[in-house]
Amino acid sequence: MRYFISVFILVFLTVFSLSYGLTYTVKRGDNLGKIAKKYGVSVKEIIKANNLKKPYIIRPGQKLKIPVKSKKKTSTYCAVKHKVRPGDSLIKIAKKYRVWVKDIKRLNNLKSDTLYVGQVLCIKEGKKKKKTAGKKTGKKEFYVKKKKIVRKRIITYRVKKGDNLSKIAKKYGTTVSRIIKLNNLKKPYIIRPGQKLKVEKREVFYREEIVKRRSVPFGFIWPVEGKVVKNFINNSKERHVGIDISSPCAQSIKAAEDGKVIYAGDSIKSYGKLVVIKHANRFTTVYGHLDKIAVKEGQLVKKGDTVGYAGTLNGSENCGLYFEVRKNGIPIDPLVFLNKKSTSKKVN
Repeated sequence: MRYFISVFILVFLTVFSLSYGLTYTVKRGDNLGKIAKKYGVSVKEIIKANNLKKPYIIRPGQKLKIPVKSKKKTSTYCAVKHKVRPGDSLIKIAKKYRVWVKDIKRLNNLKSDTLYVGQVLCIKEGKKKKKTAGKKTGKKEFYVKKKKIVRKRIITYRVKKGDNLSKIAKKYGTTVSRIIKLNNLKKPYIIRPGQKLKVEKREVFYREEIVKRRSVPFGFIWPVEGKVVKNFINNSKERHVGIDISSPCAQSIKAAEDGKVIYAGDSIKSYGKLVVIKHANRFTTVYGHLDKIAVKEGQLVKKGDTVGYAGTLNGSENCGLYFEVRKNGIPIDPLVFLNKKSTSKKVN
């Protein structure tokens, strides 16, 4: 009986000891902080494991249970399981899953490159290659654009009890004045139940269109071919924040890049007849001293579209164009952006 009790106590102590990892015998000069640091645990964990009471005094020879943290087991999780098929090889499988051959061998404890059909391999899947459509930019060559279409048609409406012109106009997306005009109604514009009215019904629908993306990158073209007769100057002595380009009179002036016309008029005297176009990337181009303007404010223009015709340059009898490029409203020398292969020349 004593033998079984002894065995039970031994087993209990062994299990109890294992749960805490190890037992430490306190030495002279030890303290809880020093012991905790030695075994990579906290003082709080040692106090709890040994049920110590304040003021937590320890003495040489005293045995303490140390709750050593168990090491984390390396995960054997398989991201992908591959069953070997006829014709498979380690190189072929590695290429398929974008991993290294050495990683497959290590994960599957393979000593050689030999595989057999039906063998199941653990694969740690590599990074998938991002699929890019179209060109290097990753954008698709075509995209779907929804075009808004508004259609108006005349219908016959029978007046109901409680109706009035305003209510009918709102229902069909028209105006009271339009209903009055269509039906030749006279003041005080009284309508009665059962009366038939002509009403202009406004119908809105969208049509999808496949649009090809621009293949030409953003960049300015010369608005007119010719010689630069005055350069960009911006200093304390003189301010000429564009360039003067000579050309034949009434020569067509082209938009330097796609954009939207934000000004077209002659209210700024120093520029004469003027067109200003807003572009992407916060750029603006200015076309001054035009003989005639060919665009309107709010109009969208494409690179190369005619925006006007060359007039007389400021302070000269010669014809041409005054041209500016601005970024965030700040003028920049246009020759920095214009193609040097042009026949235009810069003068000193």
